[in-house]
Amino acid sequence: MAETLRIEQLSKTFPGQRALVDVDLTVEAGQVHALVGQNGSGKSTLIKVLAGYHQPDPGASAWVNGAPLTLGDGLAAAASGIRFVHQDLGLVGSVSTVENLALTNGYRTGPGRRIKWRDEVKAAREAMHSLGLGDVDVKVPVASLPPAQRTAVAIARALVGWENGASLLVLDEPTATMPGSDVVRLFEVIHQLKAKGVSILYVSHHLDEVFELADTVTVLRDARKVASQDVKELDHDALIELIVGRALETTSASAASSAGSPVVRLRGLSGGNVHGIDLEVRPGEVVGVAGITGSGREHLLGLIAGQLPSLAGTVEIEGRNIKNYDPPDALDAGCAFVPAERAIRGVVPDMSVRENLTLCDVGANFEGGRLRRKNEVDETGEWISMLSIRTAGTEAPISSLSGGNQQKVLFGKSLRLMPRVLLLDEPTQGIDVGAKAQIHDLVDRAAGDRVAVLVSSTDTDELVRLCHRIVVLVGGRISTELTGSDITTDRIERNQLQTSRRTT
Repeated sequence: MAETLRIEQLSKTFPGQRALVDVDLTVEAGQVHALVGQNGSGKSTLIKVLAGYHQPDPGASAWVNGAPLTLGDGLAAAASGIRFVHQDLGLVGSVSTVENLALTNGYRTGPGRRIKWRDEVKAAREAMHSLGLGDVDVKVPVASLPPAQRTAVAIARALVGWENGASLLVLDEPTATMPGSDVVRLFEVIHQLKAKGVSILYVSHHLDEVFELADTVTVLRDARKVASQDVKELDHDALIELIVGRALETTSASAASSAGSPVVRLRGLSGGNVHGIDLEVRPGEVVGVAGITGSGREHLLGLIAGQLPSLAGTVEIEGRNIKNYDPPDALDAGCAFVPAERAIRGVVPDMSVRENLTLCDVGANFEGGRLRRKNEVDETGEWISMLSIRTAGTEAPISSLSGGNQQKVLFGKSLRLMPRVLLLDEPTQGIDVGAKAQIHDLVDRAAGDRVAVLVSSTDTDELVRLCHRIVVLVGGRISTELTGSDITTDRIERNQLQTSRRTT
């Protein structure tokens, strides 16, 4: 079979770290080739070298459709026909699909260089229709579109002019923020592209997606390629073992004790897409929140933590009424919140690992009216060891850590507060299976210490693994509550796709 992309002996060294070591990669024409590995394994570095963001070490070679490619040169990559859809999509949310496509590829103009808006709208509709998404409103701001449609806009932008020599589409974690129903829609787009002969390099932490979409999978571990195999030759457990270097033990949530008064009590809570939620969570209980985008799932924890303003209702933590839209009050009551948007609302990228971890309670290391830096460093070192955080040290910028290790810092920041309530919004979004298992263990340990835990997640397998009880939100209200043997991925997905007939 013809080769679309071949890379040989790709290495990349950063100060004190080898991010890639002699990696070879071949993507066959008309195939979906998955690239997987733990955070820090080298996936992102490889994509950034291919895109021209990083320069490789000397000695690497690459070819596209048999023609030599200069790695580390973005213009050369574009000229060779490589197109990228990065995880953050790179769209301008405040403008429409029409404008996002035109900003990248140029506007059609007429006399006086006036933009031909009718032609632009027609072209945008044709681009979306070619992806099987003719129902997308190309005139509304892309920020208002569902996740799958936003990703499709980014793909359409990348594929403009495909017939004029484009060769390879690189999709980097395209489903990281999508609920299951949107993922199905995106898969349909990818299958259509493959049927047209498009070659795709697909980067994902979701192994079910690898088995659903990919023909071949390459596994990176500790900066080296450890395998490149036909997907049909592997099963889920075998692929996990290749990624982490060992078999992972799988567990499910043990039964929670119902003893004790509720730690969290919500009464008629409304705000955002949430409408009149009543809910209680007891000590040591892990309660999951499921629902498609727009169901209220994405707003509930922010309302409890005071990150979003409520319109009605109350939040009580151990009998204390929490002030509306007041994060310090929620924090003072023992509520710790790990947000979904790690890069935007979780970490402070210009600060160190130490500063991020201790940010919520700097006073713990004050003595005699002074901040004792040595105490702070020592404490941070203990958390790094306890949580197995991979970092160059306590003073390393947190932006230098992989996503999974940044997430573990956020967990450490929350757990060091000894919270009574732990709110986890998409706790393992965009991280690898090894880090995911470690974070799940941390949730188990928190529940074992009698912390009340609420987990909002679009990952139904994660909810099944962690939760003693799951509430499914539809139309902003609790539609279903699942317990015991009813907690299955099938039950969750069926219930969250219900159509709410209640007015809001």
